Amino acid sequence: MNKVSYYFILIFSLFFSQLACANWGINTDKPIPLNEKVTDISSEINALPESHFFTTREYTKVKQLLSTTLSEQKAQMDHLSDALRVYRKDPSQGNWREVEGDHRALASLNVSKQRLLQLTDSKTRDQLTGFGPSGVTQFYSELAITKLNIHYYVNYQIRSFKNLLRDLSISPVPVISVIFKVLCVMFIFNWWMRNSERLIHDFKISKIKHAADPSLLVRTIWYCSRAHKAIAYLLLITATLRIISTLPSLQHLIFLEIFTWWVLGGSIAVSFILEFAYRNSKHNRREIIALRLSTIRRYVWGIIVAGVILQISARTLGQGTIYAWISTLMVFFFAMLTVLTLKQWNSTIFARIAMLDGYPISVQWAIRNKKTFGMSIVATACGAAWLIGRTVQHVVIATLSQHAAFSHALAYLFRIEVAKQTEVAREQSNLVRVKGDAAFDYILPGSEGSELIDDYAKEEMLAMSRYLLTDSPAVCVLSGERGVGSTTLMKRILAKAKNVTPLYINCPYDGYTALLPEFAQLLGLAEDATEQDILHYLRNTDTCYLIAFDNAQRLVKPKVNGLVDLMKLTNLLRQARKSHRVVLSIEKSSWRFIDRARGERLLFDLVTFMPRWSEKQIGQLLESRIANTDTHAVSFDGLVLPRQWDEDNLTDEERAKNGFYRILWDYSDGNPTVALRFFRLSLHREKDTDTVLVRLFRAPQTEDLEMMPKPMLAVLRSIVQLEVASPADVCDCSRLSIAEVISTLRYFQSRGYIEWSDEKARISDHWFRHITNVLHRQHLLVK
Repeated sequence: MNKVSYYFILIFSLFFSQLACANWGINTDKPIPLNEKVTDISSEINALPESHFFTTREYTKVKQLLSTTLSEQKAQMDHLSDALRVYRKDPSQGNWREVEGDHRALASLNVSKQRLLQLTDSKTRDQLTGFGPSGVTQFYSELAITKLNIHYYVNYQIRSFKNLLRDLSISPVPVISVIFKVLCVMFIFNWWMRNSERLIHDFKISKIKHAADPSLLVRTIWYCSRAHKAIAYLLLITATLRIISTLPSLQHLIFLEIFTWWVLGGSIAVSFILEFAYRNSKHNRREIIALRLSTIRRYVWGIIVAGVILQISARTLGQGTIYAWISTLMVFFFAMLTVLTLKQWNSTIFARIAMLDGYPISVQWAIRNKKTFGMSIVATACGAAWLIGRTVQHVVIATLSQHAAFSHALAYLFRIEVAKQTEVAREQSNLVRVKGDAAFDYILPGSEGSELIDDYAKEEMLAMSRYLLTDSPAVCVLSGERGVGSTTLMKRILAKAKNVTPLYINCPYDGYTALLPEFAQLLGLAEDATEQDILHYLRNTDTCYLIAFDNAQRLVKPKVNGLVDLMKLTNLLRQARKSHRVVLSIEKSSWRFIDRARGERLLFDLVTFMPRWSEKQIGQLLESRIANTDTHAVSFDGLVLPRQWDEDNLTDEERAKNGFYRILWDYSDGNPTVALRFFRLSLHREKDTDTVLVRLFRAPQTEDLEMMPKPMLAVLRSIVQLEVASPADVCDCSRLSIAEVISTLRYFQSRGYIEWSDEKARISDHWFRHITNVLHRQHLLVK
């Protein structure tokens, strides 16, 4: 190492050793010891047990310590006053050490007094912090302590500035470091102010517009970006104050952070709260919106002012008598603010109550006394509390109703209530059920002109459209439960197709051999065209087809080699080598068999499952199918359901209708076909008036199904998966003998579980939901 490097390191070390010894918060003097009495008081307080273990002895000890602390505090005030007087005459280091010692002792006694006030009994605490003689005495004592503290901090600040100037002449590095940090903060702040608009716009484009459902974090960031400038100023002031307060002479600037956060942060909170309140009040009248916003503004700013005053008093004086007086004044302030607010809201609250019905006794009393002198404020408070409670109830019910489990529970309760009423009505009146085709005159069947529920399966339709309504070839699968609306969705996609020829084929029950002639005729070929002829045509035609194969589960049999027909069809379509698009509708029960049998070897471009219908969608469908003509009117009169918190504004008929729709949605488990069937089974004609009334349907009893042996359930599962099945088909799929199958089918027919058509069995619509539920619970079928 050369001499230049050596001298450089030596000078560098001496410089920083001198800097470390400078008075930048590091006190090189010996610590000032506390008064012995002050130390003893603090030690005895620390030796006390937890307050919930106090006995009479400990409470007596606390009172003695509190009396000693107050006496010592008065004596220490006199010592500090004398020490400050001496220091002003002779500002030497020794006199300042006396001032600091007395100030530390007085501060320790103040902390001890605060802790003892928390530990003592409520009677003693109220005497010392209340408005009686003892409280007034302590108030003047704390004012005197505050005056002494002010004198101390003024002298301390003067000494700090002198030390700053002295140390600055020795080493300006700490001040330069603070200035450099402040400049860095200012640079970051200026960069943000210049680029914030662009960054927020980019964030909106990437995270909000192009996202279907932004996360809660993204929405929170976007909401906070509305006040990004105010937040930037808040962070700038906070960071600057914390950096500057690291200098010993400016350390008390940290108290300005309290004002910064309460005032500037409070104004940001006020902006957010007012924005939220305005967005949720936009459907109200302008006068109500203005009154609501002014009320929120008064309360929030009142909380901000109270918070600033209480926090400053707690940090400077502690939670003593003055703090208790200020807290009491804040309580009176908010009480007067509440009285003023209730007076302004009086007419609005009772106008809102007048629009409702079903008042409790307290609200009835409030209505009678809304203009009575001296009672109008209490009456307004009662009315406001009832309205707020009612609003909270509505919000809770609306939130819980979004969960299917809660709606199912409500539907179960409604069903019990309606079942009781229906049994009584059947005993006391002449009701006969509307049977057969006559029920379709009141609840219309589906047709091409039926109203569509656009909200249903919107996401599934968009997902299918991305593959089927483009110029690329695709083979997609649409799977759903029987009667859920797969055919309607396929036809809606075909109707939207452009620059392509849509074809719809309903697969026959006889499988692939029966499908080929129909497919050939649809393409314009001869009925006896072979598979090679169809393939040659699809490869060479200039026409691009969008082909929908409905009920493709008829090409599947749940047995060994049961996918042969489906594989033939998919191979034929994939070998076309053109931009033909294909969608196959397969029932969910059959698709589970396909998926387990083939796994990853049977690849489709997209497999979409039809969702269950929601309660709202089922209600819209049922409402659209009611005839509503003079000759075929349906009435819900006499059907009384329990009142819900979110249905106060509905009439009795609307409440009964919504409740009954919820029962149908719960029973059908989101299947619209099942819901419509049992809606028709709920129609009863009254003999005397010939009026068609809605009463609860008789649900099938499932005890026999639940106790049924597994082989018989396997037969039912085979029929569900095959849709229609001959005894031979059931025999192949269930591996039972033909004699067992025939006897089982006769058993099912006698109980109405199945229907026969052309010597093939089919699950009856009446028992479909119960059978699928039982098979699902027995883990034999996936609904």
